[in-house]
Amino acid sequence: MAVSSKDIRRLFLDRQGLLRRNQFGRGKQAVLKAIKRKSYLQIDTISVVRRAHEHILLSRVDNFDAKMLHSLHDNRLIYEYWGHAAAYLPFEHFRYSLPVMQGFAASRPHDKKLAKEILARITAEGAMQSRHFEDSREGKNNGWWDWKPAKQVLEYLFLSGELMVTRREGFQKVFDLPERVIPEGTDTRMPSQEEWCRHIALTMVAALGAGTRYDLAYALPTIRRLSRLDLKQQLKATLDELTEDGALVTFNHQGATYYSSDELLGALPHRLGRKEVRILSPFDNLVINRRRLLALFGFDYQLECYLPESKRRYGYFSLPLLWGDQLIGRLDAKAERKQRLLTINNLALEEGTRPTADLAAALALGIASFASANDCDQAQVMLSDPKPLRTQLNKALS
Repeated sequence: MAVSSKDIRRLFLDRQGLLRRNQFGRGKQAVLKAIKRKSYLQIDTISVVRRAHEHILLSRVDNFDAKMLHSLHDNRLIYEYWGHAAAYLPFEHFRYSLPVMQGFAASRPHDKKLAKEILARITAEGAMQSRHFEDSREGKNNGWWDWKPAKQVLEYLFLSGELMVTRREGFQKVFDLPERVIPEGTDTRMPSQEEWCRHIALTMVAALGAGTRYDLAYALPTIRRLSRLDLKQQLKATLDELTEDGALVTFNHQGATYYSSDELLGALPHRLGRKEVRILSPFDNLVINRRRLLALFGFDYQLECYLPESKRRYGYFSLPLLWGDQLIGRLDAKAERKQRLLTINNLALEEGTRPTADLAAALALGIASFASANDCDQAQVMLSDPKPLRTQLNKALS
């Protein structure tokens, strides 16, 4: 069957819950469904607007509240560990974190005496945060780059699986013993490399709809750095086996082999919603794989907060703009929560994107929704490209 770029984009958007409004439903169960479908939900500390994990869920579940995520964590339906990056993951996938934990424990040096003391205190006294372990060093530096020894060891114990995050308080991790966190009945058998690769292949096809081997293995370089395990050849063999068995199918597109399933491809084409522009997080699963993003959407994206100010083209925290099945621009926003004002420092449309009346209306609706999601009553556009769009949007937003 012939599969076009539009087909792959729409299948991807459908699997990610971004093709139409509230595809996963509403409420806490929709949040859980979204995390399971995506396979991981990235956590990030930047709070220029809503933190990444909240922003990503708000893009899919319009009545999302942070309490829903906390409840899922408290009820042990999700856990915190490492996906592509720091992430929430479905507890039903817990066993596939075990090889990373094992590899990290075997490959990272640490202060064994201090680790033993920390584990003894948490065993005796219960869950603790880093602040419960005082730093007694002389001339200590409180910068984030100079973690006190206890915090370094706590992170080691977390990544090696000897501790888990039982909850967060003020966005700070609270650590406890795994046996107090892992729910009864959880499968904790160490997977073989073939089982692990089968899990990666099937969950990523379910999350992406269709993807190249590079797309399916996108998280593996990070996993390799943590665990020193190289699964590339095993993943290739597993994909071949899944294809031979009929669990997956392949097709060629623009010189690349894509993996999908008969069921997913049989659901094409998909209807599309274009009433409102969606403002995405830079850490959204849709955009995190920049190579895939460029290939499917022609969108060359970089998060510029990591660049010196002199090298920024769009702004400190520019957010991708999704309209229908196209990424049509980006905006640099900041939520001024005390003033309840969302400031759009810059809004730039992609070259070739025409600022039609329909697009302006969809942008205004998307910005208004985004402002409300960030506890802001007003939104103001300071700069735009093209320039007349600023006046149009501010008039609509007022």
